Amino acid sequence: MDSTTEESAHWEWHVEIPYIGPVGWPLTGSLSYLITVSALAAFAVIPWPVAGLLGLGHVLARDRDHRVVSEIGAGLKAAG
Repeated sequence: MDSTTEESAHWEWHVEIPYIGPVGWPLTGSLSYLITVSALAAFAVIPWPVAGLLGLGHVLARDRDHRVVSEIGAGLKAAG
């Protein structure tokens, strides 16, 4: 491992957040997306319900293999 790789590995950290996935520094895609959508809602660029749906859709799309999401999908399929 060269010094650049060692240095970048030293400055990176990762935490597993339920329903969002791995989050680290620098920020991973999901957390950055959720922060951006929240900021847009905070500055009234988009309404809060739309921001909530965008965030929920993003989390569900990313974790489509998650057990809870699979159970929700099976329940919706049975109800429909």
